[in-house]
Amino acid sequence: MFLCNVKANKMELIAIQIVGILEGAIVIMMLLAAWRLVKMLGRPRKMTLQEIEKNGTLAEAIVLDVNETGMIINDLPQVKLQMQVLPEKGRNFVAEVKQVLPNSLKTLLHSGSKIMVKYDPGNPREVVVLRAL
Repeated sequence: MFLCNVKANKMELIAIQIVGILEGAIVIMMLLAAWRLVKMLGRPRKMTLQEIEKNGTLAEAIVLDVNETGMIINDLPQVKLQMQVLPEKGRNFVAEVKQVLPNSLKTLLHSGSKIMVKYDPGNPREVVVLRAL
């Protein structure tokens, strides 16, 4: 009789431990799911370059530096532009973009050139060059 009770108690302890482990795993999975949800909802979606060109905030910018990357796409050169963006509202900021530009625009760009750009107000480092001024 005593031996049966010991075996039963051991089985109960094992069952309790298994339930505890499962409950812990469920809690961890729920915390991970909640963390991912907060991470997704708390961060604004990144705009595509086409969305920035269509819906971005218009601003003037001053070219600080222009360098060809050496990449040619559809017979057009890709350039790396560093610029100081001068938004109507808010502080000026420096942005660096790689963009394929038509040769007619590329020849107008040099340090000190003024250009029109659009940028993503949620991520001001995302800038699209529109035209030279």
